[in-house]
Parts: sequence; C-alpha cells; structure tokens
Amino acid sequence: MRAPGRSISPGRRDAAVLLLHGLTGTPVDMHYMKDALVADGYTVSAPLLPGRGTQPSDMFNLCWEDWMSAALDSYDELARDHEKVVVGGLSAGATMALDIALRRKPSAVLLCATALGMGNPIAYLAPYVWRVIKQVPSPASDLVDLNAGAKCYDPAPVRAVAELIHGIGLVRRRLGEIRCPALVAHAVSDRLVPVRYARDLAGRLGGPVTTLFLEGTGHAITVDARRRDLAEASIAFLREAIAVPQRAA
Repeated sequence: MRAPGRSISPGRRDAAVLLLHGLTGTPVDMHYMKDALVADGYTVSAPLLPGRGTQPSDMFNLCWEDWMSAALDSYDELARDHEKVVVGGLSAGATMALDIALRRKPSAVLLCATALGMGNPIAYLAPYVWRVIKQVPSPASDLVDLNAGAKCYDPAPVRAVAELIHGIGLVRRRLGEIRCPALVAHAVSDRLVPVRYARDLAGRLGGPVTTLFLEGTGHAITVDARRRDLAEASIAFLREAIAVPQRAA
C-alpha cells in the first residue's frame, strides 16, 4: 500500500523523478512540474511529507529525520523499478533533495529555490526558541501570480524552521560530495531565500551544474509566473543530463 498523499504517475521512459514540496506546503507545489515530466514520459512521485496538509501542530513533534525517512522510502520505491532516479524539490524540498543525493546515488538533481539560507535573520533563532514559541505568522508571500494556488501553513510551526536550519547545516558542508548533474534554478528577486544562496550552491556542488536565474517570479518558482519556463528548462536539462531514451509506446 502506498503512503497517504503519495502520487505516482507512470511514464514511458526508463527513469523516474521524485519531487519534494516546500517546508509547510503540499504536493500542489510540484503539480505543474509533475504534469510536465509525466507528459515527457517520466514516472513521477510527489509524496505528501509527514505533518503537512493537515494543521501546523502536526509538525511540532517531527524532526528532519522523520521527513527524510519518508522521502527516502519514496526514493527507494522508485529505485526498485527504475535504473535511473532523479530527485527534485522546491525550497526545503530541494534541501532534502541534496540530503538524498548524499545518502543515495540519484542520476541528477533539480534544485528549485533551494533553502540553503534564510533571508530573515530572525529565522536563525528557531533552534533556540521552538520549545517555547510553537508557531509564528508565516512570512508574506512574494508570489507574482496571485492565482498560483500554493498553500502553506499559517501560522508556521517554529519547530519546522528549526529542523530546516538543522538540515541546511547537514548538507552545506558536504555539497562538494554531490557529483551528479544538477539544475540550480532560483528567482532573482526571491525575498525568502536570496539568490546569493543559489549562486553559492552552484559554486559548491561537485558535479556539472546548469543554472537558471528567473526574473518576474517569487520564491515558489514551481507554481509562480515562470513555472512553464522552469518546467521546460528542467525537461531540457534532464534530456541531456541522463540521456534516457523513451520506451516504445
């Protein structure tokens, strides 16, 4: 039986893609990317991560390893049936994709608005205060397309922010160990995760890197105004990076 919230769409290529949503979001964050990849023949899994899609308090007792355990289970399920597996994510989901790349051997990574740091310095207090301050108002959205439909918890669970900061610390010092091809995509005017973190990420990764810096979009680039451009760039990147032929229909 598949875990609740898991969405696997079969394709014709002998490759699969795992897509991970944002910190307090849902698979809706990745639905446009998923549909584009499925249309190009990939098998795609976009699981609902633990504690999301219900209420903020359901994240109070969850740690980074709880999130990673669910993501790794989804990766391993895809790897059982596909020789090549790609991992992608938005924001905290991209940070998790980096951690998966350190624990498994993906064929490529799609890193969208990777949370490798925070625009608001107050966020760095979260590891010290989450036991006392349980939730805070979510940061103001910087969406350009106000009809994008992405939904996140508001208020935001402070424990989740603390765990993300922990995860950033785990992957940041080991980025050079990730040698698979990577697409690093980011909004130039991202207010939540400034673009300087994407440039730093691209410079630290140990393998070949393709960058895509987008104007006219906010942080949630997978759903915002430039989502089509991002999806098209991701497909073009994968066609070159993993070179998997389509199976016969």
